Amino acid sequence: MGKQKRMALLLHPFRKELYQVLCENPGTYLLELVDLLESPLGTLTWHLRILEREGLVKSIKFAGKRLYYPKMLRSEEAEMAYLTMRSDTAQKVFAFVVNNSGCYQEQMAEALSVHHDTVRWHVSRMEKVGLIKVIREGRKKRHYLADLGKNLMKGSLNTITEAYILFLMEKLEDGCLNPQIIETTDTHVTIRIDCPERGKDCFITINLTDWEFHLIEEEEENESPIDPETAKAGGN
Repeated sequence: MGKQKRMALLLHPFRKELYQVLCENPGTYLLELVDLLESPLGTLTWHLRILEREGLVKSIKFAGKRLYYPKMLRSEEAEMAYLTMRSDTAQKVFAFVVNNSGCYQEQMAEALSVHHDTVRWHVSRMEKVGLIKVIREGRKKRHYLADLGKNLMKGSLNTITEAYILFLMEKLEDGCLNPQIIETTDTHVTIRIDCPERGKDCFITINLTDWEFHLIEEEEENESPIDPETAKAGGN
């Protein structure tokens, strides 16, 4: 890529904002991006194509819709875990397994007031990505957290990989830009880029704190099937 193209990749104001939104909200649907950025669909699609072409963004079809997330920000298994947990029902099913290890499907359906087929569908997706493991006992099946589910509860999926930082630096690397990581933590990374032609430095901060997965629910007048003291994933 030439110098001007490389400079324009993430220094373009709209593309920079789009990329930051995707990093802070991985797994966002196209129409959700339209609302978040208040952008015409055609403009948004054009810039998404550029970011995909350059390998910064990846899109997949999930549950019948196309969604986008930053490539290499987290591990592939972490991305799939969070995509699987997008819906409220999925989170409630997962939370029930957290609080009732070894539970049966019938228990989940009754406690959550969710149809058996819906519970089975969510469990199947979670089992496929490694969040939940299902063990058959006679004619029934017990549900437990699998390794990925345990890691999600520990918050260890909510981290930026070293490979991602190196990958992003490579995308921005150019003699006149001098990209430099000025701060990196488990929740964000900030990169400063020299922009002499613009008269000031450009800062790109990638945050993860807005994408925490919470299992805590408000207590209602009726007894809640989910323990309100449930631990959260992605927190301290």
